Amino acid sequence: MRGAARISIGVIVRLPRLRSSIVFVLSVALPACSTGSQSAAQQTPAAELTAPAELHWAPCPDVPNTQCAGLPVPVDPAQPSGAKFTLRIARVPALDSSRKKGVLIFLPGGPGAGIMQIIGGNSRKEQHVDELRREYDVVTFDPRGIGESNPIRCAPDAVPSPQPPANRAPTVDEFKAIADANAAMFKSCYALTGELFRHLSAMDTAADVEQIRLALAPNDGLIAYGGSYGSHYGQAYLERYPDHVKAMVLDAVVDHSVDLPTLTARNVTSVADSFDRFARWCEGDASCALHGQDVGAVYDSVTTKMPETRILISQFLSAGSDPDFGWPMIAKMMAQVNRGDTSVLKAMTGTGAAATASTSEDPNVRAGKNGLFPGVFCADYGPQNDYNALLPTANALAAEAPRLVWKFWDAYPIAHASLGVPDCAAWPWAASNPPHKLVVGPHPNVMVMSPAYDPATPLVNALAVWLQIPQARLLIADVDGHQAWILSRCAFVAARRFLDDPSSTQRTTLCAK
Repeated sequence: MRGAARISIGVIVRLPRLRSSIVFVLSVALPACSTGSQSAAQQTPAAELTAPAELHWAPCPDVPNTQCAGLPVPVDPAQPSGAKFTLRIARVPALDSSRKKGVLIFLPGGPGAGIMQIIGGNSRKEQHVDELRREYDVVTFDPRGIGESNPIRCAPDAVPSPQPPANRAPTVDEFKAIADANAAMFKSCYALTGELFRHLSAMDTAADVEQIRLALAPNDGLIAYGGSYGSHYGQAYLERYPDHVKAMVLDAVVDHSVDLPTLTARNVTSVADSFDRFARWCEGDASCALHGQDVGAVYDSVTTKMPETRILISQFLSAGSDPDFGWPMIAKMMAQVNRGDTSVLKAMTGTGAAATASTSEDPNVRAGKNGLFPGVFCADYGPQNDYNALLPTANALAAEAPRLVWKFWDAYPIAHASLGVPDCAAWPWAASNPPHKLVVGPHPNVMVMSPAYDPATPLVNALAVWLQIPQARLLIADVDGHQAWILSRCAFVAARRFLDDPSSTQRTTLCAK
């Protein structure tokens, strides 16, 4: 019953009354922490401190007004003299070098996001790049296995056939079929990608971030923002190079101190909570296309007619009340599909997570997007092969969030960027960076922040990580959606002030919006 016991954490911290819940959490004593000897994760081999090769910047061919360069890094950071690949990094130089405060590195999320998704297109405005470049060189990168950083390659015929997720647990035989299909795909990915496929963990990416820091600001500490899975990269860096962190913001947080079933269960319950908030908005706002209707009943009808809508609805909840991508769009799509019109559905499919799938002309690279997502998660959380051990958590979810239990069992090809626990069934290696509580000393140079109602990475994750970093700052924005940095002007302003000077920020901050 281990999973069932842990799921209650995600249920308790839902913040129907934001202020009272925060008061409760802030009353929890911080765990004792020793500042003595470093853990294995914190120890930095001397070979890793070798300065990387000089960078040669040129215009990025796919991202306007941005410079790109290649940085050779080890496939296996534990073998710095071994095989290498080229990590693509990008920068938007500070407008006035005489006023520059340093280099600000964006740690991409996803996993699957890279340069294009962080500072290309509309993301450039969302991430406040042009504001930040007034005082910083703004830098990001294609993480290993992504974009132009040795992208993962898999055989197209080894990718499991798309099957819309069913809202029930698979049978034992169905689970075995999922595992067998995964095994074939993983084998093809390793054969076509090589050893890099085994080195996609957050700790491996943290080593790459250190190489970027050494190349760009060797005499300065790391100044970084990590949102979503980028927050996990940031935590790994903090463990491995604690003395190199000058200022770090972790937003929309992934909690690596729990196992994958628990992490996924938290996600399921947080999506269910966000759906309930969306339904209440429809009930009270006449502009909602489902105003006056039973939103839950419409959901049941729409997802029965077109099961693939489950994925899109859960994804677009992350945009909160955004009129173009959030609740209004979801309501419009559901209303149309319920009466047989799929025009908005098709538009959402083109702008959702599927739109981030590889556009490479190489079919192996396009198929590799399906191997990348589990390649990262399974390296960090390990194989999930025990069907019977998963059932208690799944059964608890079926009672708590019956409309969303499919997310726990989702084994749809991973390019849609929604990971279910079975996606790590048959992962052929033990976790190279298994779940554990952070091993760090007091660190006031870290800010942990989160929206109050984030369906993708629930607030309980941020609170758990904040309590693992003594003296870290905490910011909670009373908004719906994914990443406070993007959704809340108050949160962005506070985070930017923190990046400029961590000592200027109080221990806890609440943003009304």
